[in-house]
Amino acid sequence: MENKVKWRDVYEILDPADADGLDASAAIHEFRGGLSKEKAAEKAHKEYLRNHALDSAAHHYLGMRAAMATGNVGAAKRHGASYEKALNHLGLNPIDPVHQDILDRTKDADKSPYAFKAHQADSFFEPQLPVIKEKTSKERTMELLENLKQLGKR
Repeated sequence: MENKVKWRDVYEILDPADADGLDASAAIHEFRGGLSKEKAAEKAHKEYLRNHALDSAAHHYLGMRAAMATGNVGAAKRHGASYEKALNHLGLNPIDPVHQDILDRTKDADKSPYAFKAHQADSFFEPQLPVIKEKTSKERTMELLENLKQLGKR
């Protein structure tokens, strides 16, 4: 059975590195918000879960759209089911239009389930540009003299 990472031996988190951010958030709620240590930790963890639920919803929303666009109905259904779970956690209805907080997170291209990757055969179909040879100093001077001669003939 997989060991879950816990923050303060109570709250499940995804990565032990997240503990520092949670500690800071809990301290803010405790000292600025006037909450007890336990309530501050609970609020910090709820915010942590909400943030990850929004990320999850955005990921599955994009995945669902990408899967449908390619005709992969099975993957679209799996993304749809996960999207629904994330929305339920957020208290949102999956039938409603996509919430703006989720749409805002879909704009991060690094988190997109789709990334462009060139195919190795693409180089066959690219236009072959002529190789431009760098002119020597002498060639540039001769070209300049020729242009000056042409101007004098006008």
